[in-house]
Amino acid sequence: MMQISAQPRIPCCVPYCRRSTKEGLSDWVCGKHWAGVSRAMKAKYTAEKRQARKIIARKPLYREWWKYPSGSSDRLAAVAMWRRLDAIWDQCRAEAIERAMGI
Repeated sequence: MMQISAQPRIPCCVPYCRRSTKEGLSDWVCGKHWAGVSRAMKAKYTAEKRQARKIIARKPLYREWWKYPSGSSDRLAAVAMWRRLDAIWDQCRAEAIERAMGI
């Protein structure tokens, strides 16, 4: 009898791509489609991730920004950091999808 895994697999965000991962991610681009993202965009994403890691190393609570009081400067800075990173990720994902679809 086949066992059902507790964690569902996460498919690549590119439509009709059949690749998936079992890691605990919410959004994912497979290696094949990640290769289609421009070097400049990858470098921008990597630099922003590196900056976020440096900030989190100094202020670990930025990882859980909702624990800061509402409207505090730390909360606003943490939210801004995560929004910047999410915006760049959205650009990378859009570029991967566009390249895969031939746009």
